This record gives sequence, structure tokens and C-alpha cells, in this order.
Amino acid sequence: MNCFPPLLLALALGTAQAQTPPTAAASAPQRVHTAAIRAARVRGLAEQMNLPAETLKQSCRFESDISTPPPPGVVSLSFDDGPEPGATEAILALLDKHQIPATFFLVAAKAQQHPELAALVKAHPRALVGNHSWSHPNFHDIAPAQRASEVERSDAALAAFEAPKLFRYPYGNSSCDSNAQLQQRGYRIVGWHVDSCDWAFDKTGSIDPHEAKICGVEKANREHFIDHVVAAVKARKGGIVLLHEIHPHTLARLDELITRLLAEGFRFAPVNDPAFEASLR
Repeated sequence: MNCFPPLLLALALGTAQAQTPPTAAASAPQRVHTAAIRAARVRGLAEQMNLPAETLKQSCRFESDISTPPPPGVVSLSFDDGPEPGATEAILALLDKHQIPATFFLVAAKAQQHPELAALVKAHPRALVGNHSWSHPNFHDIAPAQRASEVERSDAALAAFEAPKLFRYPYGNSSCDSNAQLQQRGYRIVGWHVDSCDWAFDKTGSIDPHEAKICGVEKANREHFIDHVVAAVKARKGGIVLLHEIHPHTLARLDELITRLLAEGFRFAPVNDPAFEASLR
């Protein structure tokens, strides 16, 4: 577990290097991904504000927004969009440091590109492999046949990892036909109680006012990424927390986040723990 780049290990373990900015090579894909998340979130909020609740329920478009309360005092960390070289290993090291579990929702095409990283997750006693589609499209923007292909290809690619049947939609955007297909394949759909909005916070831990409104970040926490996440977890009294492997700032502050949540008295459990049964779809 000590074979990954020293910089990312330093970021994960909270050393003085934690404020080192991401490389140019890493920042370009991150900006594209952030723009896609922002666009999906804005459209989703507009739908939820303007369409009747019954219409939204019938369209199955937002299964990832968990309305049922989480088990009190229990947190489940989940990381999307991996495996990511350097980041995956760093997160696994932190799970060992704090003796806590987490779930890694892997993009299957990336798992095929980095099979050694996916194998590390599978072999780790505190990590679960989850399915995050084949190529991470927005399921609201693609045809039913392509949605079916995304599920089929990712299911086949991740079968070798003997992973639990856990699926998280890219951007949290679901569809009725995909839900039915996933359930036929034995999957549970995993959303989140708390969105860290790590994609919207910059490397200093700040978020601009517009994105703070999109993410529901309280004004007092707009300069404080960790305070936002901790406050959101405390407001829900626990829950499944959405994070992303691909954001260096998330790694830079992850050790602090775990430490803060432990100090608040929360315990950690995997998403397939019986305590979260009512939170899965």
C-alpha cells in the first residue's frame, strides 16, 4: 500500500504538502467533470422545483436523493468515479489508519484501464466495490438502448471482482427502465443522504455563492469545506456521504473529515450494512 506517489499520500494524510495545487494534467479532466456535474445539478433542481411530486415519482428520475432517514449516528463514506491512480491507494491507506470502511463506485471502463487498482479495492478488507456504469454518461441524456448497454457492460466488466450488487447512477440521474433492469440483475440502487459537493469547492476550501445555492451550503460554511460536510451529516444525524476520488482537494481534507466525524461520535459502516437497508432502492 505504500507504492503510490508521495504527493498524494501527503495530501491524504494531511501533511504540509496538502495545499499543493493539482497538476495541469489532472485539472483539465476535473474541470470538464465539474462542468458536467454543475449542468446536471442545475437541470435537476429546475425539474424538481417546477414539476409536480407525483410526476417526478412516476418518471423515476431522482432515485439517488434519499429521503428516508439514515440510521442515527452512522456514517457511510462512498467515493465515485474511480479507480484513480494515486487517489485510490491514498483513500485505502486512510481506511487502514482510521479502521473504517468505505464503498468505491467504480466506472467500469476505468477499472479495465487500471485493473491493479480495482483489484486493490476488492482485496481490501474495509472496502466494497460498487458499479458506477460503464462510461459515466448522464442517463437523462441518452437513449434507453444506451442506458441498457451501460448497465450490461459495467455489470460484465465488474463481475470478475465478485462485488456486491450495488449501483450508483452518474450524477444521481436515474430512469424507470434502468431501475427495472438493475433490479432484474439483482442490484440495489445507492444514492446519498449528504452530498459533500466536493466538486464545487476549490483547493482553498471555498465555494462561490452561486454554487453554494445549488449545493445548499450554508453561508457560514462557504469558506469551509469540512465544516459544510460535518454540518450536513449532523443535520441528517448520519447517512451515506457522496465524495469523489478524482478531486485532489477531497484527498487533502479527507483525513480531517474522518477525524472530525469520529470526534462528533459517529461510527462508520459500509453501505450494505443492515442499518442502511431502508436507504437503498
